[in-house]
Amino acid sequence: MRGLYIHIPFCNSLCPYCSFYSEKNADESIKEKYVDALITEISTLENKQFDTIYIGGGTPSSLNYRLLGKLVDNIIKLINYKSVEWTIEANPESTDNNFISLIKSSPVSRVSLGVQSFDDDVLKLLGRLHNAAKALKAAEKILAAGKQLNMDMIYDIPYTESKKSISTLYKIISIHPHHISAYSYDCSDTLYLNDGVKDDETFFEEVENICLENGYYKYETSNFSLPDMHSRHNCLYWQGEEYLGIGSAAHSMVLLEENKRKRYNHKTSIEEYIKNPYNIDNQEIISASDALLEDIIFGLRMKKGINLYNLEKKFGKINKSLLNKIETNINYGLLEKDGIWLKTTQKGSLVLESLSCSLLP
Repeated sequence: MRGLYIHIPFCNSLCPYCSFYSEKNADESIKEKYVDALITEISTLENKQFDTIYIGGGTPSSLNYRLLGKLVDNIIKLINYKSVEWTIEANPESTDNNFISLIKSSPVSRVSLGVQSFDDDVLKLLGRLHNAAKALKAAEKILAAGKQLNMDMIYDIPYTESKKSISTLYKIISIHPHHISAYSYDCSDTLYLNDGVKDDETFFEEVENICLENGYYKYETSNFSLPDMHSRHNCLYWQGEEYLGIGSAAHSMVLLEENKRKRYNHKTSIEEYIKNPYNIDNQEIISASDALLEDIIFGLRMKKGINLYNLEKKFGKINKSLLNKIETNINYGLLEKDGIWLKTTQKGSLVLESLSCSLLP
């Protein structure tokens, strides 16, 4: 399975919690040159067969109707897109009638809508440009266009009562999207100041329970979906599948022989990308032993966990040191075995970052 990610590094405002590369209020001529550079890079790909396409950002919907249409039209011409899960990210304030018209007439199958909250005061705190009414209207228009809808929310926003996030979750569920992404606010951000990191373990259990009660199954640490509506593109990252990143700051992972991998990314500069869309940075060859560790750590993000039989069939026997670390975490109640599957317990899923670090050499 292969994924294609296309990065649109433009936003109308920069949110304080977002770590993805983007620039604010770029000139239209820069956006035009950037889209042309994207098309140039896509046109030179040797293997144009992908299983998923994801246009992310930044804010893809911040591109004007003509430019976004130009990009989509060229993807249709250059990529074998049939039977492909094709996602595009959007923000409520830029989900206008032109955007809806474009996705409705295109092969785009999913829209990921950056709602974050249905509380107007919280949205102001987050630096968002939309309000709750615009978010609701955008979601309704996307569903009316016949597209699958994911709605993003943040559940542990500083200086915000947890009940506001729960209210947002219930509001999202009432809209009946196909998919819900519930993300933790970046606790390293300066917005926390002296507020400290909140204890959200019990709260996230509540989020998971509410989603499950309403038919949304947790399939990955931060993602919930209706049956068979999970994001295939998101999953390929956690399942060690190959993906290509197009655009400034976009990352790629290419599978090599003997279970090795190559990772690289484009430079984090719109201007540099426009000058040379083939220029890559930070190239690294991942050994088979490190690839094994990656598959375990990333695979534990999935609710179903890791198929140990398939893992050993691919890499051979797991070394004793790593097996001992896994066994230690089982004894701590953070991991559990279910037949040939290794997965996190509820307790383990709440401390996944620490658990992952404990498996490192």
